[in-house]
Amino acid sequence: MAFSSDLSCPSCGVAIAGVSAHTRSLQCPHCANWVYFSNNGWTNGGLFEHALDAPSLLRLGRAGKLESKVDSPRRFVVAGRLRVSYSDGYWDEWWLEFDDGQHQWLEEDDGSYQLHAATDYQLDPEKALASHAGSSLDIGGVSWFVTERIDAEVAGTEGSLPVATRPTESVVCIDAIGNGSEISIEASGLDVSITQSQSISASALVWD
Repeated sequence: MAFSSDLSCPSCGVAIAGVSAHTRSLQCPHCANWVYFSNNGWTNGGLFEHALDAPSLLRLGRAGKLESKVDSPRRFVVAGRLRVSYSDGYWDEWWLEFDDGQHQWLEEDDGSYQLHAATDYQLDPEKALASHAGSSLDIGGVSWFVTERIDAEVAGTEGSLPVATRPTESVVCIDAIGNGSEISIEASGLDVSITQSQSISASALVWD
């Protein structure tokens, strides 16, 4: 796993052990307040009421391994979840911590799964927000065709996450294809993340 350390909850003062260096928000296991990391260090974000109940193979703290036809199995633990809602429903994004020190998002939407790998791609937030299905985006020297754009909001969070996002926060989600690959873009305010997307089957997730 990645380097981890302890922190004292700014709400209740109790030590929270094993906080990953990638973590930017988490729910205190003692007082249930959300804690956020910013330029001012760790700050108290308060309590949030949100429902995340839904049948799923995944759940916070569950461990297993990701099978692949080309690579060796990779062990992971489910560290966090972010639920995104929009006019037609919602989907969940699970934050996986792998034993090899890597971290990836696993998107779950109505029984289908997309594994997202981090990229070094950069995109101006204004260009992301101005895009729409059928438009093109120049990212990393490649012309990407936008296949879908969804204006959504964060419905709930749990566990440990690499983003300091809050419930009801607006987010724009974009899928695009180019050069034989698919990318996913998420824009919230001035923050834009771009990941490489790969469809996987439920059978690739082998649970302990």
